[in-house]
Amino acid sequence: MTDALFLLVLSAGSALVVWGYPSYLPSLPVDYVPHVCRDMSGQYHFYNVSAIGHEFCDAPYFERNGFGMRFNLMQQNNQQWADICPEDTDSDGRTNGAEMGDPDCTWAPCSANNGNCVKLTAVSHPGIPEYTETVGTSDEYVAECSIMCLGFPMQ
Repeated sequence: MTDALFLLVLSAGSALVVWGYPSYLPSLPVDYVPHVCRDMSGQYHFYNVSAIGHEFCDAPYFERNGFGMRFNLMQQNNQQWADICPEDTDSDGRTNGAEMGDPDCTWAPCSANNGNCVKLTAVSHPGIPEYTETVGTSDEYVAECSIMCLGFPMQ
């Protein structure tokens, strides 16, 4: 019984790491972002992350990354995606918009006036600094895997 309870608590805690807050998704042009990292042995790990504003591997989950801190300010100041789109919150040389599939910052949330609010496809993570590296035959945005990340189930 104790083992079953432990597994239930563990699986419930793991779900928090994978899924973001559904109430935030309408404010963003994507529902998830890709995260590719390379471990010390040179192996690549591929993830789809929907908790975009939270630390994924390098710190406790509930800590916000640079994008999450800026997104929080956006909400507090009644700003919109267009206000944080041109910024580079992870300082990797690509704007939030470029990383989240909106390089021209033209996406707007659905509203009564905007019925053309299709979700976009992200190319990298706006809260984790990544560099370009060839993986197989394609260029990917890659970060270094941390010890914490290596134990996380891949998506």
